[in-house]
Formats: sequence, C-alpha cells, structure tokens
Amino acid sequence: MTTNRTNRFDLVLLSCTLLLIVVGLLAIYSTAGSRYLFRQLIFLPVGIAAMLALFFIPRRLIYGLTEPLYFLTLLLLLAVLFLGTGPGARRWFQLGSFAFQPSEVAKITTILMLAKYLSYKKEPQPNFTTLVGPALIILIPFLLIVVEPDLSTALCFIPPFATLLYWQGFRPLHILVIFLPFLSFAAGFSLYLWIPFFITLGVIVFIRMRLFRAITTLATSSFFGLLSPIVLSMLKDYQRARLLNFFAPWLDPHGMGWNIIQSQIAIGSGRILGKGFLQGTQKRLGFLPNHHTDFIFSAIAEETGLLGSLILLIIIVILLRRILIAAYNSRDQNGALIAVGFATILGYQTFVNIGMLLGLLPVTGITLPFISYGGSSLVTCCAMIGLVLNIYSRPE
Repeated sequence: MTTNRTNRFDLVLLSCTLLLIVVGLLAIYSTAGSRYLFRQLIFLPVGIAAMLALFFIPRRLIYGLTEPLYFLTLLLLLAVLFLGTGPGARRWFQLGSFAFQPSEVAKITTILMLAKYLSYKKEPQPNFTTLVGPALIILIPFLLIVVEPDLSTALCFIPPFATLLYWQGFRPLHILVIFLPFLSFAAGFSLYLWIPFFITLGVIVFIRMRLFRAITTLATSSFFGLLSPIVLSMLKDYQRARLLNFFAPWLDPHGMGWNIIQSQIAIGSGRILGKGFLQGTQKRLGFLPNHHTDFIFSAIAEETGLLGSLILLIIIVILLRRILIAAYNSRDQNGALIAVGFATILGYQTFVNIGMLLGLLPVTGITLPFISYGGSSLVTCCAMIGLVLNIYSRPE
C-alpha cells in the first residue's frame, strides 16, 4: 500500500522567501532610489517564474538534464572569459542595459551535478579514488570563476562540497584532511593565525592518525602554509590591501579601511530601534560604499537598528532551517543532497556578507541573498527555493 504524500507544501519557507524579497526591495529603494528598484523589479518576475518552474517540473526530468545543464554552464563560464564585460574583470554577459552573471547559475548546476554523483555512492569510502569525481565537479567551475577573476564567488563552491560529503557519510577528520591545504594556505597569511592553527592541527592528527599519516599531513599543511607569503607578494595591490585592511583597518582609515569603518559606524549608529526608513545618514551622505549591494545590511541596520537586524537574521535562520528540514524528510537522496547544498550556499553567503561588515572577515564581493541588488543573484536564489519546495512537497 502506498501513501500519497504529494499534497505537502512548505508555506513557512515560501513566506520567509517573500519577506526577504520585500525587505530587499525596500532596502534597495532606501539606499539607491527608484531607478535601481525598478531594475530589480524587472528581474523579480523572472525569479518568480524560475521558482514556479522548478517547483512544478518533475524532479526526474531535472535529474535527467543535470549533466547537459552542468556542461552548458561550464561553456558559459569559459565564454565569459572572452566575451564578458566588467570593471577589471570578465564576469558578466551584457544584454542591452542588463548584465547576466553565469557564475550565479553555476551555483545551481554544480550542486545538481555533485548531488547526483554522490547519490550513487550509497556507502562512500573516504579514500582518494572516491574523492576524484566530486573534487573535479567542484574544481572545474571553481577555477574558471577564479580566472575571471572572482575569488569571492568561487569560494562559495567550497563549503557545500564539505557539507555534502559530511551528509553522505564522510567522517569529519577525513573532510578536514581534504580541506587542510586550503585552511593552511588561508591561515598562512598571518603568522599569528598560522602558529595556533598548526599546533591545534598537530594535536588532532597525532591523536587520531597513525604516525606516518600524521607526519605526512603536517608536512602537507606546512608546505601550503609557506606558500601564502609567496602568493601574497604576487597579489595585486588592491588584493594585498584588502588582506592588510582586514587585520588593521584603522591603519588606512581614508583608504582601504574606509569601507569597513563606515560600515561599522552605520551599524552602530542604528542603536536599538534605528533611525527610521529613508533616514540613514551614512548612506544618504555617501559615506557608506556600495550601500545597495555588498553593504546593504549596514544600511538596514542603520535604519532599523539592532531589533530590525535581529528580525532579519531570524527570518534567514528560519528559511535555512526549513530547507534542512526538507532535506532531512526527503527519501530521495539526490533531492536531500541538493537541499543541503543550497542551504549551505545561502548560509555561507549570509555569514560572509554580515561577517565582513562587522569586521570579522575580509571585505569581499559577496551579496546578501534575496536582499542585495542584483538580478542574477535574485533569480538564482528564487530558483533554489523553487526546487527545495519541490523536494519538500514530493519527498518520495
């Protein structure tokens, strides 16, 4: 006897999505005016259409098209390197007065491809052979986006890779070893970070690994950590300034440190209840940079205060929780992995965006999902929610 479970619908997830979109539209109008609001509104029907399409299309059809969509995205990422536009980079296809960013689409198709590959591995063994396929699926779009160059977007592919491996049964220690070169390389930019990182790593590997593997792991970590100063010397001036600005923004308060300092001033000036809608002085007087894109949360915090910021974060947390519930309840392993991947990307972007505004992370070009101005980002986020609603409503 079969049970019909196709009538479920996650109204909470949809409501959170629509609330975030409305908040984003209001914030864009407050920070950038009616011109940018109108441009964002043009993409809204496209996003809603993408959400509805991925909700109603049978998942078997989506799964069947995964490989063609993935390779088509790779072709777009390759083509944008030669035909794309952008200040100092080739990231967008210019379509009249609008721009299309293929790296946003790659977030969806790469997760689809990775989830489909891992869903065939019912009992994955944590060894090199089983990791080659998943690593290549992530590595190819990662490298193509890095070449644009757009490192901040490329890094969005790393966290879902880790969470999908964990969801599929890989042990945390093995996942740590996989990402060890990246972690050691990142920590190597600061001696004060790399020394405690190396000591902590040494304790972990000598407790949990055999002697030869522990020594090999530490040697690999040391190699990539020592690469960081070399790479730092090869970075462009603005990239090196971003890193130095993260550690000491007040050393250059009128230069590279300006953005993060003004962001913190805007957030702090909002206090508990904020200054009121359209009343933010930091963005109105032009002190807050990119106030409708990367720094839009600072503008929201200035106008709505701590209370409004907390409410916004609660809505985002509820949205992420509903996506994970859809994954947990799904009997479709492929669908569950897709939902986990989407939740990771949205959560990572939120964490990095807000973290950089508070001075906890280096300033990068990561947008706040559903909130920041950007048509490609809005359509991508809506498409993710549409497929998650599909997974929730038809969990079999």
